[in-house]
Amino acid sequence: MMESLRLITEMILQEAKESAEHIIQEAQNSAESMLEKQRQLGVQRANELASSILKKAESEAEVIKLSIIADAKMKAKWTILSKKEQWITKVLNETKNKLRILTQSKEYTPILEKLITDAGIVLGGGELELLLNDHDSTLPIKLDKLARKISEKIRFETKLSLSKEKTKVIGGAIVRTINGKFVMDNTFDDILRRREKEIRHKIAKILFE
Repeated sequence: MMESLRLITEMILQEAKESAEHIIQEAQNSAESMLEKQRQLGVQRANELASSILKKAESEAEVIKLSIIADAKMKAKWTILSKKEQWITKVLNETKNKLRILTQSKEYTPILEKLITDAGIVLGGGELELLLNDHDSTLPIKLDKLARKISEKIRFETKLSLSKEKTKVIGGAIVRTINGKFVMDNTFDDILRRREKEIRHKIAKILFE
């Protein structure tokens, strides 16, 4: 009787032990399976995150690249425009230098007389005062002859007198009524200023087209 009880007890313990081992094994397998799934999920999420970061980085890099290219193009455009402006200004300055040289030549006096006559005609004659620079005021200009030309052109009596006031210009003349109410600036400087836009356009066309 005692032997049978012992055998039953051992059998029950053995079954319990095997059952426990089986449960433990299943728990371990389940845990390992869950860990593997979590690991795979983690890897998947990491890959998705990495892919998202990579796409974002690529997108930002493309934006930066386009911005750099646009900035470079803009700088290049402004550099070209700046160089063109420098050349146009250089030609204008050279033109002024040639005009200065012209004022020292024999051909200048007839040109100055025509500028004076044209200004007198525009002002409509009458008593007119002439402003010249220091150099031009010493030239042998026949004011009476010019006054007659103006009078003949507009059929109105004209008198020309030389002002003691001097202008600081390259050449040409400022003609004004004796009361100073009306003024005609026919100096080289003002002619260039009035026609600067047109002159710059012509220079640019010659140089760059």
